[in-house]
Amino acid sequence: MKIVIVIDLIDNLTNGSVMTARRFADGLRERGHTVKIVAVGTADGDGVNVKERYVPLLTEVSAKNQIKFGKFERKKIEEAFADADLVHFIFPFKLEKKCKKLADKMGIPTTAAFHVQPEDISYNAHLNWIPGINKFIYGLFRRKFYKKFHRIHCPSEFIAEQLTEHGYKAKLYVISNGFDRNFCPPETKVKNEKFEIVMVGRLAPEKKQKILISAVARSAYKDKIHLTLLGNGPLKKKLQKQAAKLKVDCSFDFLPKAQLIKKLQSSDLYVHASTVEIEAIACIEAIACGLVPVISDSSLSATPQFALDKRSLFKNDDVAELAKKIDYWLENENERLRMSGVYAASAGNYQLEYSLERAEKMFGDEIADCRGASRQSERTPEI
Repeated sequence: MKIVIVIDLIDNLTNGSVMTARRFADGLRERGHTVKIVAVGTADGDGVNVKERYVPLLTEVSAKNQIKFGKFERKKIEEAFADADLVHFIFPFKLEKKCKKLADKMGIPTTAAFHVQPEDISYNAHLNWIPGINKFIYGLFRRKFYKKFHRIHCPSEFIAEQLTEHGYKAKLYVISNGFDRNFCPPETKVKNEKFEIVMVGRLAPEKKQKILISAVARSAYKDKIHLTLLGNGPLKKKLQKQAAKLKVDCSFDFLPKAQLIKKLQSSDLYVHASTVEIEAIACIEAIACGLVPVISDSSLSATPQFALDKRSLFKNDDVAELAKKIDYWLENENERLRMSGVYAASAGNYQLEYSLERAEKMFGDEIADCRGASRQSERTPEI
């Protein structure tokens, strides 16, 4: 297949949706497909590198979260679409809307993914206190973009249920974003000087790293714990001040894949405190490396699906309960090491290869339906 992926930006390695698009593009190419990307930051030969679109106020706010908006450059994009079998959309913003209209005009089959959770927007815009704001955003996305598609990729059952509840009528394909097989347990587990806890994610309000820092501060073993927060984002300085004030031994970093894998393999516990998640592939990557997780049970997150029992769940935003769960896994080393293998095995269902197979099925279904509709149109006489 010749596939074009449209996403506003492709050069931000701290954004989960961007990393998903890059993984899918590389994986599809390895499986023999031709893939072009339309985005800000597209590398030479990979597709169309569009200019950044400036949006008053919104651009300044989005920049704090390393988000850019792509400009619709019709001529270049039309050339990229010319021989495409299908165009797949990652975001529901202006670039994607205009590209969808162009693809329809050119008669090219299209599919979309749902990667922007409305709660992510409301939290980062500090609007989550407004009653009904998330329902409004779900409705806005549906009316302005997703209702124009017959098939939508949902990274989890959780988000598929949310779309159904909010009136989305397209066929929903639940396909994990998938993790790279290089994320695997170490051959030999190192013994650390301190109990190493790690969390991966954007340093943003809805990710709740502040809850984790407070829980470590409350732990009975505070002085024996080293916490690493991997990611970038607008709350970095605030979180650094919090850790210093509470005297929590905490490091902040952002690591390329090879170093990230080594860090996960050498750590002792993974915590995912986020309130809002469509999937959280970072959590499954940690599990695949043999880390036992402790996950927020938030009703706005899909990540609790990865917990195998209640010892790996804590009540959302509950610092005291999270501290107790941390202490339990620190105290029970033999059980933690046993469950490490159990968790690593459980990650198998989320391997990227399986996700690519399911994505191919979705793409193929859409192409077949469009060809069938075209043939039927040719057979139907005009009245």
